[in-house]
Parts: sequence; structure tokens; C-alpha cells
Amino acid sequence: LNEPGRFSEEYSFLKDGKVGNLEGYLFPDTYFLKRETDAESIIKKMLDNFEEKVDEKIRQEIQKKNKTLREEIIMASIIESEVRSSKDRKIVSGIFWKRLENKMPLQSCATLAYALGEKKKQYSYQDTQAKSPYNTYENPGLPPGAINNPGLDSIFAAVYPENSNYLYFLSDPNSGETLFARTFEEQNANKAKCGL
Repeated sequence: LNEPGRFSEEYSFLKDGKVGNLEGYLFPDTYFLKRETDAESIIKKMLDNFEEKVDEKIRQEIQKKNKTLREEIIMASIIESEVRSSKDRKIVSGIFWKRLENKMPLQSCATLAYALGEKKKQYSYQDTQAKSPYNTYENPGLPPGAINNPGLDSIFAAVYPENSNYLYFLSDPNSGETLFARTFEEQNANKAKCGL
């Protein structure tokens, strides 16, 4: 059921041959279902919702930027896992797109957590060497697919990033607050402030 090809006739956004599975396209929302509803019907309901929410206006904006919907959904999924607030998500989106433009690795802890199958307060150097296409410490560019099913807030952040002077950020593990930095030195100071 997780094969996009099975649904690509009905949903044009799944026709991109690089879409490996449905992760990223099953729109997170509140759904009211009958107990006897089968899995395929649930998937179609979620894909219908994705198609409605990620509308033509958003898709045209993506085209204007010479990006694909797949790229934006992968980015949105990373943003979804990295930060909590709408404002911070847009800044983080700008940071990640800037890193890609500058041929820097994304170095996303969210993709590392996905690759390792566990979330940690802080990852070790050995963790960052994990052999996985989802390890954005080791592999350049975006990972091969989404790491979750992002909500509309994260999708908007991916499509409409906010430019800033920042190149680094981290989330305080105690407060959840996002701390931004322009330099690696500032990033290290923020880490020390958070006890990382």
C-alpha cells in the first residue's frame, strides 16, 4: 500500500519517478472514519487532503523557484522535525536552502535521527558517520525522501523561506527555544549555553 505507483494515476503529485513511498504525502489532520474503513480508503482520504491543501498557488510558487514538489516536501519534513514555531520554521528553511545553495551539508539532526532510528539530545561524532542516504552530515543535498508527513505550516515554511544572516541554529533541549547563530563560534557558544 505504501507504493506511490499504486496511486499515481489518481494523484499527479505522485508521478515524479523519484517518489519512493508515500511518506510526506499522507497529510496529517483530524479524520473521522468508520471503524470498518479499509487502509486504502484511509490513504486516499489523506492524499485527497494533501492535494486540496497543497493547492495550485503553492505549486506555482514551487515552479517559479525551479524546485520540485518532492524537494519542497522533503525540506518541509525536515523543518517539521527540527523546530516548533512558525516564525522559526521560516528562518530555519532559509538557513537550509542557503546551505544547499552554498554546497554545504545540511547537517540536520532530524535526518540523523531518522537514519539511526532514535532521537537523542546530542549525537556523537560516530553517529554522524552512520552509513545511510538519510545522513545529511555525510551526504550532500537533500535526503532521498521525506522523514515524516509535514503539516501545512512546515510546507509553507519550505516554500516561503525567510532570508537571514544566520547559518546555524539549535533547539534548546530544555525550553524548545530555537537559538540562531551567524558563525560557528556563536553556534558553539549557544551549545554551551544549553549544556550541549
